[in-house]
Amino acid sequence: MKKHNVLVFPCGTEIANEIINSLEHNKHFKVKFASSEKNTYCNYRNKQIDHLPYVTADSFLSDLKKIIKQEKIRFIIPAHDDVAFALSQLEYIPGVDIIGQSGGVNEIVRFKDKTYSYFKGLLPIAAVYEKEEEVVFPFFVKPKRGQGAFNSFLLKTQKDFECFKKSFESDDFVWMEYLPGDEFTIDCFSDEGELLYAGARTREKIARGISVRSTLVVEEALNSKFQKFAEIISEELELNGLWFYQMKIDRNGELKLLEIGPRVSGTMMLNRARGVNFVELALFQSLGLPVEIVFNNIEVSVGRALVAKYSTNIKYKNLYIDFDDTLLIDEQHINTDLVKLVFQAKNEKKSVFLITKNKKQNLAHVLHRFGITNIFDGIVHLKTADKKVDFMEDNSLLVDDSFKERREVIDCGMYAFGIDAVSALLK
Repeated sequence: MKKHNVLVFPCGTEIANEIINSLEHNKHFKVKFASSEKNTYCNYRNKQIDHLPYVTADSFLSDLKKIIKQEKIRFIIPAHDDVAFALSQLEYIPGVDIIGQSGGVNEIVRFKDKTYSYFKGLLPIAAVYEKEEEVVFPFFVKPKRGQGAFNSFLLKTQKDFECFKKSFESDDFVWMEYLPGDEFTIDCFSDEGELLYAGARTREKIARGISVRSTLVVEEALNSKFQKFAEIISEELELNGLWFYQMKIDRNGELKLLEIGPRVSGTMMLNRARGVNFVELALFQSLGLPVEIVFNNIEVSVGRALVAKYSTNIKYKNLYIDFDDTLLIDEQHINTDLVKLVFQAKNEKKSVFLITKNKKQNLAHVLHRFGITNIFDGIVHLKTADKKVDFMEDNSLLVDDSFKERREVIDCGMYAFGIDAVSALLK
């Protein structure tokens, strides 16, 4: 089966993480990576990363075309607002589709003042102050072209306002009514202006503009409003594919538009958890295939934290796993992270052994109960006085809860880790 190569650029953003996770193990698409920065989170994925200059560079288009030819790129998915805008303005590149909205749509939604002006009278818009005498404190200022709440400020007093004006060029900002209520993102999918799906979620906690705690909205009255607003936006802009918009509640409990996004949102994973994979849908749609959206009628929330990815110089041929308190936790649970490491090693054609001094005589029963009897290349049974290092082949790695056993292995020039460090070994 032919796989289509999909370039994610820039690959080091939270938006990129959602794109990459949406296509992981997908049988139709293979993800390729590009970045303008030398060191990003993407560097820890153990993948080839092509370098592209920033979209403002004169050589950007020519360098992009080189990567497209070299990597046989079929699709490009932008993972940053500026990139989405810049790609939408490019000349057509034969044989390559950019997942996103048109240049005309981006010209409107990339600039908040243009967005508010365009949808005035069509959607509920917060009051925008044009003159200083119109301002009602507290009020909010945010860049006309910006993202992630960067350089956005709540000004509570005239003194705050004066400090703001001394530090920034006021004409680059929108001065708008402060909205103190709950905030929402509505992840959407359209087909030539027709809205196919709108999934609303809360923005309970936000870090760097990304919702790190979010819950799908289940209140029917609220969802009905979000559906109606989404239909208006989709029809007016003739949207196609994935997009999102955000709203916030004002002092009177009314919803007001914040912004419209013509790209993947960082927390689209919440709707993906109920079965709506926006990235895959957009790729299929771009291929000219009919798309249908089906989802599980479930309640779901997500809490996000920093997820560590490691890069090490560890090389080994044999993996040894201890049993009690390592593979078997609390005498009743299998350590699933360790099982992942086992199969990662087997995928890399390493040998995997279970090495144990199991005294409870329950080894065979546990392995049979969990169906993992045959996943090891061998099982090494030791006596109490035996040292595990004496039964390990050279160029090996041991995972064991015992500090003494780990020290003996490390002293012999091999690797040994406790179960707390297994994540450092996973790719």
